[in-house]
Amino acid sequence: MSKQATTIRSESQLRPVMTRAWEIACAMVKAGKPCCVSITEESKTRTMEKKYHAMIGDIAKQVTFFGKKRYSQDVWKALLVDQFEQEKLSMGEPLTHPGQLITSMDGRRTITVRPTTTKFRKSEAVDFVEFLYAQGCEMGVQWSEPALAVYEEYYDEMQKQNRRAA
Repeated sequence: MSKQATTIRSESQLRPVMTRAWEIACAMVKAGKPCCVSITEESKTRTMEKKYHAMIGDIAKQVTFFGKKRYSQDVWKALLVDQFEQEKLSMGEPLTHPGQLITSMDGRRTITVRPTTTKFRKSEAVDFVEFLYAQGCEMGVQWSEPALAVYEEYYDEMQKQNRRAA
């Protein structure tokens, strides 16, 4: 059986969804197929990804760093994700999939493996967008049309989800 995911947004959905999960698990076990049931926080959406990538692009185009040097969007993403991780840690809210320092294979260097936005939970992605707004404002960033357009899409998506949950 293929992987299935269902998002539960209200208490009224709990019993039917959990009953269905129970039925599927029972059928698989009876058929001699071990299964795994996983309950996690909702993952981020593609709209959220587009939003923070547009924002990081604006920062990369407009902001210089150490010695008036411009960096690529990839470098800015690494800098911003690292800073976001540090802020979350300082608030006692570590990322679900944090970065780590590891020793190189020859044992001579330390390598930083930054947390990946690919594994952000929805709440982490929402917080990251807010973090980017705050950082951008502090840096004097003027948000571009693509970043603002994606914000409208993002805002509409959040409103729809809030109405469904109510």
